[in-house]
Amino acid sequence: MDTIELDVKSYEAMVVVNGEINNLDEIQLLRLSITQPYFQSSQKIIIENAVIDLYEDEVLIGSYNYTQDGEYKLSHKGKIGSSYKLEIKLPEMPDHPGFSSKVISSKSEKLEPVSEITGISYEFKPESLVFEEGYYLFIDTYDPKGKGNNYRWKVKVNGEFSNDPRQIMVVEDNRLDGNLITGLDLTYDPFQEGDEIVVYQQSISNTFYQYLFDIYMQALTQESFFDSPAYNPKSNLISDIPVVGYFNASAYHTAGIIIGE
Repeated sequence: MDTIELDVKSYEAMVVVNGEINNLDEIQLLRLSITQPYFQSSQKIIIENAVIDLYEDEVLIGSYNYTQDGEYKLSHKGKIGSSYKLEIKLPEMPDHPGFSSKVISSKSEKLEPVSEITGISYEFKPESLVFEEGYYLFIDTYDPKGKGNNYRWKVKVNGEFSNDPRQIMVVEDNRLDGNLITGLDLTYDPFQEGDEIVVYQQSISNTFYQYLFDIYMQALTQESFFDSPAYNPKSNLISDIPVVGYFNASAYHTAGIIIGE
């Protein structure tokens, strides 16, 4: 049997930051970890006991508390119209000395308002050449006049969100500006009778829109004729060490429905 040597470029570890500040009455979450080589099958490398400060309109308003599994929590409700940024000081990291005590900050993001979901409905569609059999979900909403109102929709089904990047649903304002939006289809896979649905309509910045869109396009073209080399989407994080991820500020409006009722 022949031995095949794969030409794999040298691996460079990067810190991963994923977090959000929003206007919901809930605990704000942030996660810190370190990337691993593609072929490494061990559990993810988490970062414990970092010091993470949150600034609101350039004023320090609180620090995140470490819980477990690389997750940090802060009790604070974001204010629409305010701007937010992070400052992270990493702990001593003997296994990654190049990261020890390094600082990561995020560019300031304004928490923009979000339009209401004015209607939510579903429709059963039989199997056809175009549709799979099942229930399809639709919402009505609107976009205020003026550029800069970008949106993301997340659909929670029976208490869970999908982690499939192919199901990222975003749109930029220049396609909607000042218009009513009726019958927007938020179905990726058809729903079933009895499914409990909650739709989260989310305001997002121009840069976060592009970040999410880049992830979506890479996921959509994987293993396809149009597949292109993977790349890290542009982040809003700043450091002198390699870092990926995003810290965003968003407002939400939600609406729910039970399929079949």
